[in-house]
Amino acid sequence: MINNRLYWWLESNKILNPNQAGFRTGQQTEDQLFRLSQKVIDGFQKKKNTTAVFFDLQQAYDRVWRKGLLWKMREVGTHGRLYQWVKYFLVNRMIQTKINNGISSKLIQEEGLPQGSSLSCSLFLIFINDFPDVVQTEKALYADDLVMWHTNKHPGISARLLNEDLDRLKNYCDKRKLKINRSKTVYSVFTKSHIVAKKNIRLSLRGTNLKKEEIPIYLGVKLDRQLALKEHIQDLRGRANKRLQLVKHLASISLGADKNTLRQLYIGYVRSLMEYNLTLQSISSKKNKNLLDRVQSQAVHFISRGMRSTPTAACEIHTNIEPLGLRRDAAVMDMVERYKRSDKSHPNRQLIDTWKPTGR
Repeated sequence: MINNRLYWWLESNKILNPNQAGFRTGQQTEDQLFRLSQKVIDGFQKKKNTTAVFFDLQQAYDRVWRKGLLWKMREVGTHGRLYQWVKYFLVNRMIQTKINNGISSKLIQEEGLPQGSSLSCSLFLIFINDFPDVVQTEKALYADDLVMWHTNKHPGISARLLNEDLDRLKNYCDKRKLKINRSKTVYSVFTKSHIVAKKNIRLSLRGTNLKKEEIPIYLGVKLDRQLALKEHIQDLRGRANKRLQLVKHLASISLGADKNTLRQLYIGYVRSLMEYNLTLQSISSKKNKNLLDRVQSQAVHFISRGMRSTPTAACEIHTNIEPLGLRRDAAVMDMVERYKRSDKSHPNRQLIDTWKPTGR
């Protein structure tokens, strides 16, 4: 109840940063991936390269500075009984560890948010609400997963601007008592040029050079330098095939599950995996998308007991399972419509409103 009231107040007063999509109703990982990928593609069309830094905070939840959080709550306008309730919710919290029959002594938690509490999500959003504002280049934030990027014909220019942002972020984290995970903070260059791809640029955090990642993983998606998504889709296909094999073990003719049960298992266990960030798959080639289509083809054939020569479309009709291609198109239309209905200050709404198709 307390969290619902606090979150409603934050959204109603438009306090939460528009670049933040984590823990927010109606927003999801595909929002941030869409913005990054669309900006990269726009750069490709102008023969520009995009240099991106994937910023990682170490134990962000467990390292929340409580006094700083209470100060931030005051700053955003949280006063009165709600503020006092949260204050006493955080202070004097004890932890204790049990191993077999042994129990440790109780210790007071000096920092961090309570694990498992729904209120912790809203409090964390308040604590890092001004985190994206430190960055002057373009950025997208999902909870504590930050990506910032700059598009230019010359990666060296992008590197200079991103280095300035890295210095600002380091100062911000020092003031907020947050720790940067330097081993997981990496950079990547999205480019169509093989020459640019081979070059290394210098991006550093207080003298420590960042590692270049050829295929970074952001919010569970593998992003190659040309945004072909080949590696990501191949990974999805491999994992989906493993799940499909488990479902097939239940498809015995004599003792196996019936068609409806197999259909539900496929939709909930296999197809749901292939449909993670479905809209992003629309930018991949037909050849790559066919890899996932073949997984569904296998599934609808054994669910319907169809012969190998039976057309996949006939099996999909028989099992009442939509083709993945149609679901991709529908997902893209739903996404665009959702952004059109969002607040005009939302970055993705602005991206959709200003988008112009490129003539060929």
